Amino acid sequence: MLSSQGLAFESDAQVFELSNSNISSLDRRIVLRHGDFLAGLASLDLPTGHALVVFVAPPWGTALDEAEGLDLRRTEPPITGIVEHIARRYRDRRLLFAMQVYEKVEPGSLAELEGLLDWSQLNVYGFDMAGRNHGILLGTKGWTPA
Repeated sequence: MLSSQGLAFESDAQVFELSNSNISSLDRRIVLRHGDFLAGLASLDLPTGHALVVFVAPPWGTALDEAEGLDLRRTEPPITGIVEHIARRYRDRRLLFAMQVYEKVEPGSLAELEGLLDWSQLNVYGFDMAGRNHGILLGTKGWTPA
């Protein structure tokens, strides 16, 4: 039987408390750590050979412009930097990234991010009015889906 465990990092105290409360109501092995992901990963030694699924959703702040779209290089921290760091740190692993995006993504930043990945697929969900929908950019490093 396959088993998995989750590990998450949240630096904002309020979001951490809310997320921790939500996670604790789930029947899952998920640990949420309060703090920066860079510091957390530096002290984390994961078993060799395990694949990693990495959910990336940093604050957008000024990275989202209604006319230009979401610039993935300007989130805090930049999504491109997160992917580069994790890919470097776990270069011997199969990685699957799931990154929160907006319906309109600044093309240059999307191309830069996709250039860091072996495979990617953008999925936008039509839950809101056109032009205001969120989505997920899936991407892999170290493997490609069949």
